[in-house]
Amino acid sequence: MRPRADGLGETLERLLPFFVFVAVVTAGWFWFLQPHFSAYLRTGADAAALEERVRMLQQAAGRTSPEPAADLERTQGAFEKLVSADDEVSEVAAAVAETVLANAPAGKLRSFVIDAGDHVSPPSRTDAGAAASAVGGAGNDAGDPRLALFPYAVSHTPLRVSFESTFEAAGSLLWHLRDLPTVVEVRSATLTRGHPLMKTEVVVRVLQRAETVEVVPAALPAAAVPPGPTAPRLAPSPSEAGVAR
Repeated sequence: MRPRADGLGETLERLLPFFVFVAVVTAGWFWFLQPHFSAYLRTGADAAALEERVRMLQQAAGRTSPEPAADLERTQGAFEKLVSADDEVSEVAAAVAETVLANAPAGKLRSFVIDAGDHVSPPSRTDAGAAASAVGGAGNDAGDPRLALFPYAVSHTPLRVSFESTFEAAGSLLWHLRDLPTVVEVRSATLTRGHPLMKTEVVVRVLQRAETVEVVPAALPAAAVPPGPTAPRLAPSPSEAGVAR
């Protein structure tokens, strides 16, 4: 057994440099090369994904037609086409009644009421208090700040429609609001489940255009400029918090 053990020891002694080399290479791979190689692969995958996304966006941009430039005359013409200059409240009420009667099933229409409110005229442009009311509460119908954005003075008449019928009749009414003689703004739409019918209540504003107005953009406040070393300074008020007295 002695010669055989000596031979095994000599073999291990000869292979020891190889085992040390393999151990160094393996440790270097897992500790130094493998993290950098993985990061390189991830970077390549991200770059390929970004290139594919850029290609798809370029194709989509090529298929999309550019938006036309803003044209005040075209916008004003579209507004004149949509919003009538005449009082169309009765025509709108008749169109709503026709839609409800045509889509409500026989024997399934109850408590059908159309009620028009008072006509609300736009505030005078020369009235100094109109601007304050427009900036004020949103519930003020006469001072709705959105109406001042149109190139015409816009008035409106509230119209309330309520009835009891099927869900299909209510859906048909809401769908046909886009086909009325003038533009209406839907203020509220309430559907209440009932037995056997559903109660529908819709409140709209029937818009009407009046005289042309000049839309003047609001003046922006001047940017605050820090005072120079020679500029006069005002003493702070003692009532302000954090001011030395």
